[in-house]
Amino acid sequence: MRRTKRSGSFLLCLLLNLILNWEWSIPAWILLALHYWLDISVWWTAAGLALWLLRVLWGMWLVGWAARVGNFQDPPKENKNPYSVKKGDDSSR
Repeated sequence: MRRTKRSGSFLLCLLLNLILNWEWSIPAWILLALHYWLDISVWWTAAGLALWLLRVLWGMWLVGWAARVGNFQDPPKENKNPYSVKKGDDSSR
């Protein structure tokens, strides 16, 4: 089976991760409520949403990096088991 460098859509994965990690956006929603209640700047809400987005992007990058690191194949190793030598092979003696 042919493997591609990108197996899925980045934006689809990002959207799914944003949905699954919605609880990390709660501080931004609290800051938005404080904007309407205490009249603080709305830029604090934007900063909270930006931090949430950066946190999700960083997590996606970390998982992708770990998957790439784990995909390296080990070189073939020499068989050192003396009992697994074929019966007709006398080169080991």
